[in-house]
Amino acid sequence: MTPGSSSTAFYVSSFLQGDANRYYRANQLGTFAQDKFQITPNLSLTAGVRYDWDGGLTEKYGRIFNFDFPNPNNSSDPNAYQYDEGTDTITQPGFIIAGNNTNGTKGVSKTTLTGRQWGIAPRIGAAWQPGMFHSKVVVRTGFGMYYDRGELFSYFSPGYAIGTVTGGPFGVNQQLPFVTAQTCPIRSLYSYYIPTCGGDGGTSPPINPPTAATGNLANPYTNVQSAPPSNPQSSDLSKYLPNIASIDNGGQPISLGVYDRANKLPYTYNYTLDIQWQPRNDLAIEVGYVGNIGRHQVIPVPFNQPGIASPNSPIHGEHYSYGYNVQGANLPDGTGYDYDYEGGNIDHRVPYIGYAAESIDYRAAGVDAYNALTAHVEKRMSHGFQIAASYTYSHALDEQSGLGLFYNGNNPLNLRDGYASADFDRTHVINFNYVYRLPDFVHQHNVASYFTNGWSLVGLTILQSGQPYSVIDFSGAVGSIYYGISNGITNPIVPLAAGCTAKNAKTGLSGAFGDYALKSSCFTIPLLPAGGLNGAVPTSDPYENTFTTGQRNIFRQAFQKRSDASLVKVTQFTDRYSLKYTFDVYNLTNTSSFDVPGNEVSQNENYNGFPIAGTPVLPTSCNASNEGFYNCPAGLGVVSHTIGSARQIQMSLQLTF
Repeated sequence: MTPGSSSTAFYVSSFLQGDANRYYRANQLGTFAQDKFQITPNLSLTAGVRYDWDGGLTEKYGRIFNFDFPNPNNSSDPNAYQYDEGTDTITQPGFIIAGNNTNGTKGVSKTTLTGRQWGIAPRIGAAWQPGMFHSKVVVRTGFGMYYDRGELFSYFSPGYAIGTVTGGPFGVNQQLPFVTAQTCPIRSLYSYYIPTCGGDGGTSPPINPPTAATGNLANPYTNVQSAPPSNPQSSDLSKYLPNIASIDNGGQPISLGVYDRANKLPYTYNYTLDIQWQPRNDLAIEVGYVGNIGRHQVIPVPFNQPGIASPNSPIHGEHYSYGYNVQGANLPDGTGYDYDYEGGNIDHRVPYIGYAAESIDYRAAGVDAYNALTAHVEKRMSHGFQIAASYTYSHALDEQSGLGLFYNGNNPLNLRDGYASADFDRTHVINFNYVYRLPDFVHQHNVASYFTNGWSLVGLTILQSGQPYSVIDFSGAVGSIYYGISNGITNPIVPLAAGCTAKNAKTGLSGAFGDYALKSSCFTIPLLPAGGLNGAVPTSDPYENTFTTGQRNIFRQAFQKRSDASLVKVTQFTDRYSLKYTFDVYNLTNTSSFDVPGNEVSQNENYNGFPIAGTPVLPTSCNASNEGFYNCPAGLGVVSHTIGSARQIQMSLQLTF
């Protein structure tokens, strides 16, 4: 039996006791004033202002929690996290519960939030019809500010971290102290990396059969059940948070996912300019610019990332920094390696002792931008023919695309380093649509006209750039000094090797026909030298690595093409009865549009946190004869999915009366 973890992807269920039900509420209010001013006969101005209040999330019984970060400007906050290093005591866990709970934290509102949840948004627009063009040209421009709430999905779904119950959709419902979770204790590592119940193997495979007391198939949660919480309150968490002494003995820290109390509402500034020209009644031409910038966008930030301890800058008594436990070696001071629950001495170096390094804070700290040039030509229906074509040249940038469970960048303590093309960015988008109504072949109203008249051909074609992507590795080959092999909340970017660029790292092949779209030789591990970081890395540990810089979304999937067409027949029997037949062909040319090629690699494929001293660091080969600790990035650049389907044909018949 294995209790599972996010890093190994091996899971069994956990036994939960307590009340996981939630009855969420959120109030919202919006009001606006707007007026239009006709400055001149051919110039109008529209101006307005809107007030938005997006009230924070509440719960009927106050089953909402948060974390009270220490404020250096307010040392008198009685609820802020406090740790006394002298006595190794967590004097205040920083865990707070909504004020409308029976045991709500004093001074905390029922939303737990302190940031401003309202905003005033001005908006203005203008339209001008220059007289010199005889009413054939219109120029429009506008600016607006728009607010949005930020906490709903993020609060429901904290990222996966250690354990099996605190992450994923609605994982917040399974959080201490409202619910207690029980799994079997880890006593072995099957195949040296799969956490296993019982077996008494330690960091090796099991040497004894499982028992009911340590977890077996008959008793997957052991034969002793923990009691459900009877009267949960914030101070209860202190019973579960390990201090340094407990961490020394393998104590499991608590992973936490919260929506930052100080968050303000996310907002965007939107602005447009377009010029429309109608040279004749059935033809319109439009060119324009669209842009926006976003502020206070929500990003899942690991708030308890370990610091770098060194002989000159110790942290909680630690003089070295490592995420691996090198077997058969000691630290430079002659002592042995620590073996924390999350690996190495990670849990000793976190800012908030007792909480997991994988704890996450959804913080309204991100920025984004979008700029686009657009063009549209449309010939309206005349002589049975209508056609339109549009082109957009754009660039979308951000630090995190959409609300997700994982931070998609490099070092989360430097958000600006991840500012790059958004996951959904498409540089070029071209689309054509057309309608051709065939002329009536029989002009008399007779039986033959029912079959020959009323035919149309309708089509749509889209050509667009592929979306950008990064190559990621969360097996411990990137950022191990911070998260070891237990990185369940970030998608660390694999850096390019020296001499490689985003262009020459591609093979020029699609990766869809038994070939590879990317060169594995162009990717490397951001190793830290033994003794590096001013002595922070142990001299006996050449296996540690850090984050890279930049290089987010520097690759793009293949250009995508699709054409759909329909043959339509409408037969009008009377004013009240008509029959419509359609023959639809989707993906007319049966062209494949390939998804992002394989970009998730495991250069520590066994998630091995225990390198043996003397083992070569880098791969010695890319096959089974590899003697290095790390391995080549297998599967890189292989396309395994397409976007959309193969050609599909369907027919339909519809009677309208």
